[in-house]
Parts: sequence; C-alpha cells; structure tokens
Amino acid sequence: MKKIIVEFLCRNQSKGYSSKEISQALSLKEEDINYAMLKLGLSDFLFELTSGLARKKTNSRVGRTRARIEDVTVRGVTYYRCINLDSDLN
Repeated sequence: MKKIIVEFLCRNQSKGYSSKEISQALSLKEEDINYAMLKLGLSDFLFELTSGLARKKTNSRVGRTRARIEDVTVRGVTYYRCINLDSDLN
C-alpha cells in the first residue's frame, strides 16, 4: 500500500494532499492511509539513523531516482507531498 501512495504523490507533485484526499483518489480507507504514512515515516527515520552504520549495496539502486515524502501540518490537517531527490549513484 505504501508503494501505491508514494506513486500517487510522486505523479501529482504540484501540491500536497491530505489523508482524506489521498483516500478519495485511491479508494482506500483514510485510516489505512494514516497508518501507511506513519510506517513510511518511521522507516525513513530508521534508514537515515542507520545509514552511516550499515554498508550500502552498490548495485541494487543504480540509476534510480529517489523520492522523499514531506509532510506539513496546517490547522490540524497533515498534507503530504513527494519531493524527488537526485539520482542514486550508489
């Protein structure tokens, strides 16, 4: 489910989307979107935390572009947006 949400956000980078908007666009439950985004945030955090400690594989992501999902909360509503990062050269 995380992959579907990330692909949706990266195809529609022009603005941020709330969980409710994502759930309506993808015909999924809003609770499922919230849970998936929480898991994605935690996995990104752990990856950043441990990236200096673990050795990186050099051939698994050559030439692929990476994306990061940023979030911002406005008046109690969290909006998510995809930000493309430079191509992964490692």
